Amino acid sequence: MAKEKIRCTITSADLETACSCDCQKWIRHLAAHRLKTEDLHRLMSGRFPAGKLFVLDMMEFLRKTDAHLDRFLTRRGGIQQDDHLAIDFAAVREMLKGEFPELVADAEQAGKVIKRRPGAVDLSSLSSLTRRHS
Repeated sequence: MAKEKIRCTITSADLETACSCDCQKWIRHLAAHRLKTEDLHRLMSGRFPAGKLFVLDMMEFLRKTDAHLDRFLTRRGGIQQDDHLAIDFAAVREMLKGEFPELVADAEQAGKVIKRRPGAVDLSSLSSLTRRHS
C-alpha cells in the first residue's frame, strides 16, 4: 500500500471545476535531484512557490502517470490564470524530514535571521540624493 499522499488541489476561480492529484512523486523527484531547492524551501515554510513555472512543470510531470489529472487539464486547456492551487504543506514537510533530512537542515540554516548590531548609521552623505529639487 502506498504511503501518505501529498495532495495538490486545483480549483477554478468560478468553482465549477476542481481536481486533486498526488504530487509526492514530483516533490521526491525535486529533492532527490536537488532541483528547485528554493521552491522546496518555500513549500517547507508553508508558502507556495511564486513562479508559475513550478506549477506548470509539476503538472506536466504528474499528468504522465495520472490519467484523471491529464483528462482534467486537457478538458480545461491546462492551468488557467485565475486558478487557485492548494498543497498539503504539512505532508510536504513530513516527507522531506523523513527522506531528505539534509535538505530540511539546509532550509533551517537559511531561515535564521541575522540581527543587526546596535548603533546608528550615519546617512548624512546620502541626504543630497534624497532632497527634491524644485
